[in-house]
Parts: sequence; structure tokens; C-alpha cells
Amino acid sequence: KDNHILKFTKAGKFVMQIGRAGQSKGNADTQNLNQPADTFVYAKTNELFVADGYGNRRVIVFDADTGRFKRMWGAFGNVPTDAPPNPALPDADANGAPQFVQPVHAARVSNDGLVYVSDRGGKRVQVFTLEGKYVSQVFIGRDCKAPECGNGTTAASTAFSTDPEQRFLYVGNRSQAKVMVLNRRTLEILDSFGQWGSAPGDFGTLHHMAADSKGNLYVTEVTPLKPENRRIQKFILMGR
Repeated sequence: KDNHILKFTKAGKFVMQIGRAGQSKGNADTQNLNQPADTFVYAKTNELFVADGYGNRRVIVFDADTGRFKRMWGAFGNVPTDAPPNPALPDADANGAPQFVQPVHAARVSNDGLVYVSDRGGKRVQVFTLEGKYVSQVFIGRDCKAPECGNGTTAASTAFSTDPEQRFLYVGNRSQAKVMVLNRRTLEILDSFGQWGSAPGDFGTLHHMAADSKGNLYVTEVTPLKPENRRIQKFILMGR
């Protein structure tokens, strides 16, 4: 509930703070955040992309050195709004809700400058240009509904394969306990792996993901009532 982002050097020296606790005035506020879920620094433009998505429902971009606000957007590139909290059930319309459905859980930028936003509550990943122009979307587990399918949210996080073209997009499917493998360019779902459970290779509550320079994938789980599923798993890239 501190609602801020802190920047440090690699040695742990404090450098900068963006946002102040208890100061958020909603989705139009360019100086404060409301329970941000994820950050990503895009080195080519030196910009910090933030999924400001548990209390707000937007992607907001800052200068990575100064913390100066640059721009923000909601689903489909719309101006993010405050009310109603979640404007529509994800399957009430063929294209999904006109705003992100909380939580907006991750924002990651590919090498070729596309922003992939995990709209966890909206059960989709939306793709934008760096400036926030809507490009495309893919639904993830749209048939997943609470309570028989977890809490009914799916697209928790994304990661890219680490080949130069980043051919594959990995999507953490929270409530269906799977990692989805997509063609990054076309968003075609190619494969998936995982199931509910606590054995190696199984998943509890998928939360975030990251890939290293060798292509290995790290997946975090945060299942509250199962200590065996509060863990990080590493998956080795076996082939391309």
C-alpha cells in the first residue's frame, strides 16, 4: 500500500522515488500510482513502463532517469477512467471490456518496440506501440470462470524468448495453471505446459515470469494456503 516505485543502484544506493503513499487521485493523476503491479525499463528510449493495475487500470510511462511523466493509456489505447471499477465482464462483448479489467498485471516491451500488457482480469494480452496505439489482442482462457476455475483471471504475466527475433511469447495463465506459448508476431497459441499441482512442473497460482539470456524461463507462484506452491521454478529451453 505504499503505492510507489523505488529506484536503486546495483549496490543498493537509493536513487529515485515515483509516487507517494496515499496520494493517488485516480487514473488521471500523472504524479502518483495506485498499487502498481509491474515495471519494465526499455533501454532504447530510456523509459519506464508501469502496469499501474491493482488500484488503477492503466499503463503509465516515465523517464527512467528523472521520473518525469511522459504518457499513459488504457485498454485499446483509450483514456483510462476511474468508474465503474470494472466496466464489463470480459465476455460481455466480442472484443472484451473497453477498459482494462483489474488487475492490469504486467507490461513488457519487445526488442522491436511493442508493448505487451497482461490484462489479467480481462483474460487477454493487448499489444500497443510505444506511444500507446492499440495493435492487437489475444484472449487467454476466456472460458475460465470463478469459482470452478480459480478466481477467473488468466493472463498474469508475459516473457519473451531470447532469440534475436523473440519469436515466442510466453503467457502465464494464472487460473488454468499453464504457461502458454504463442507466436509473438501473430499471437497464435502454439503450445502450453503445466497443470494444477505442487509437483515439479505443476503450478499453483502463477504470478510473474522472466527469461534469462540463455532462454531459461523462471516462473513464480504465490498460492497463499499452500507453502509448497510459494516458489520459483526454472524451465530449461530444450530447442527452438
